[in-house]
Amino acid sequence: MTSKLIANTQGLIDWDEIVEICRNSNDGDYNSVKTVVDRSEGSWKDDPELLGSYREVIELWDNAGYDLNQIEWYDYYPGEHFDIEVETKFAELINVIPRRTFVSEVYPGRCVPYHWDVEDNEKQWLAEGDLVRYACFMDKPKFGHVFILEDEMFYNAKQHDVIEWEFYKDWHAGTNCGSEPWYLFHMLGTPK
Repeated sequence: MTSKLIANTQGLIDWDEIVEICRNSNDGDYNSVKTVVDRSEGSWKDDPELLGSYREVIELWDNAGYDLNQIEWYDYYPGEHFDIEVETKFAELINVIPRRTFVSEVYPGRCVPYHWDVEDNEKQWLAEGDLVRYACFMDKPKFGHVFILEDEMFYNAKQHDVIEWEFYKDWHAGTNCGSEPWYLFHMLGTPK
């Protein structure tokens, strides 16, 4: 197993409200192969390893035959798209200092193939302590919403369940072969 169930947010966070906020938003952070690479070009000279990591993952997708134009998702952030209190409550529950927190949204018919998350500030955060990754199944189970983490698959996962990843850079993927957008809450943090 590459994850462990560590908590449940029932009664602590109203995920239905956050899902609706994201669903009704028109300013989520749009991500695609092109936007991820374009956003990183500015730091290429300062940190060539960073964009190299993005390119490594994208090359895997391309070599596997994915239509790179079909890979897209949206991210939503606390304090920008929804109340920062959500991040605070979640971090207190799992006893971490939050480093990166976001909600991902994948539309029907889209997928985010196997990858590990490239973090622009990873070196700085690691200098301040270990990193641990968490995911919370914030949406009610719906047909076709699938999350894969290394050798585990989560389908119809219970709303509010929180899993801790074995390693913050574990390979993972998400796909939506259903008929409604799919939402998942993510937090990368440093244990207190």
